Amino acid sequence: MKLPRSVITIGCFVVFSAGGYFLSTKLQPQNTAYAGNCVGRVDGALTNVCDKDIVMALCRDNGRYDHQDDVCVTEMLAPNAAISATLDVEGTGRPYTMACDAPFVPAWKHSNSNANVYRKGCRKPD
Repeated sequence: MKLPRSVITIGCFVVFSAGGYFLSTKLQPQNTAYAGNCVGRVDGALTNVCDKDIVMALCRDNGRYDHQDDVCVTEMLAPNAAISATLDVEGTGRPYTMACDAPFVPAWKHSNSNANVYRKGCRKPD
């Protein structure tokens, strides 16, 4: 039985896409380590709501587009642990959180589609 060319083309596309994603998770794991959905509020405290260790950053925006001078405190959290660090209450700017799978560290990264746009992401620890 001979398969139609369109089925073969679609099959190759799916296989190459899945293979590329799997390969990127092995070669650059920091690109898939963002865990922002693991930060939640439990009894008013920012808590790790996932079943894995995360590195969480509690930050205050300084108003710059590149976030280079944002004030952040970073803490490693076990599952169901709350962050104990606090930000200076006299600081101005919007507070925000970022989180990554341990051992990766939260950081602002260039968007994949526009180098002028920053997105939350992860980097390898120093």
